[in-house]
Amino acid sequence: MRVVVVTYRLPVYLGDAPSNTVFNLVKHLSRNHIVSLVGLAHRSVPNDSLQQLRQYCHRLEWMYWPKWRGVVGATRGLVSSEPLQMWYYRSKAFADLVKRVIAEEQIELAYGYHLRSGQFLADVNSIPRVIAIHPAQVLHFGRRHELTHNPILRTVYGIEWGRLIGYEAVLAQKFDTCHLISERDRDAIDPDRRLRNVFINPHGTDVKSFAFPAGTVREKDTVVFSGNMSMDTNSNAALYFYRNILPIIWTKQPRARFLIVGRNPPRSLLKLREDRRVIVTGTVPDVRPYLWKASVGVDPVRMAAGMQNKLIEGMAAGLPMVITPEANEGILAPEGRAVLIGRGPEEFAAHVLSLLHDPVQARSVATEGLAFVQAQWSWEHLFGCLEKKMNLLASS
Repeated sequence: MRVVVVTYRLPVYLGDAPSNTVFNLVKHLSRNHIVSLVGLAHRSVPNDSLQQLRQYCHRLEWMYWPKWRGVVGATRGLVSSEPLQMWYYRSKAFADLVKRVIAEEQIELAYGYHLRSGQFLADVNSIPRVIAIHPAQVLHFGRRHELTHNPILRTVYGIEWGRLIGYEAVLAQKFDTCHLISERDRDAIDPDRRLRNVFINPHGTDVKSFAFPAGTVREKDTVVFSGNMSMDTNSNAALYFYRNILPIIWTKQPRARFLIVGRNPPRSLLKLREDRRVIVTGTVPDVRPYLWKASVGVDPVRMAAGMQNKLIEGMAAGLPMVITPEANEGILAPEGRAVLIGRGPEEFAAHVLSLLHDPVQARSVATEGLAFVQAQWSWEHLFGCLEKKMNLLASS
């Protein structure tokens, strides 16, 4: 089958969930199909990264999309009723490029990754099309609006949230299949269950590569949170853990250390380096050694929606994980067995302390978590399900 994958973020800057997902999807599909990739690039593209991607692509096309163009587009969109993120990425030249690749490569099926990419395939009716709405943006921005304290950002998020209500379902109706991560995302996008083309199938991670190396020793009383810290969902989570949960932990375990691992942390996180019990790494070449070093992993996100890659990676690395209910929405790990869930600062801190003090419980949660991701969250298993769906669409 000849497939085109369209993405608003060219997957050469690996390290964030969207890039990792698209890269591994292209890699998986290339085993049995002829794959073309069309994407936007937000900064200069390293040639070695392009070469790595090209080995899985029959054809690779990309267009440079600097931030100023997005800002101009979003400003134009203020007078419309559409979500501003759609205007941020709107480009007639890119839409024409997508259609040209479809025609020239005789594409048999198109896959648009994210709501923002769906607009470039919405009026392409000659072939089956899949839109992946990862995550539900109405849920994502609703939580940003609720939890952000900055009054300007809160207003912007509120406007975007209002525009997103009902929008994703309307766009999804134009596609043969709407690919969602979880039932929670479906409830947010389609609360009345009117969509008939929904396919629930999350994405996974390279479980084997995160396997805990034999002979490695974990550091006692060390808690880790990993992720792209330039994302406000993650920086907000790290600050929430530091301000609301760690003080409770430190009353019982004053030697506990907190590792914040991830690229481009904002100034608010860098300032935490003044506390000797906190390590903010910034960009690291490989997150895995930090996951292997820590004794407990946490995912205290409250603003995010969809699937949390960082949670799966922590479990795959053999960490006992303490998380928020929001972090588990797209994964549905068995509570109390594969993960511990803290529904507020007191309960979250109590779970972390329990794992730090009880190695038997920590080992049990880590073992259950690892078994869970090995069985259900590998790239191969989940992309295999998606590939079967795409084959059925193309042959119908």
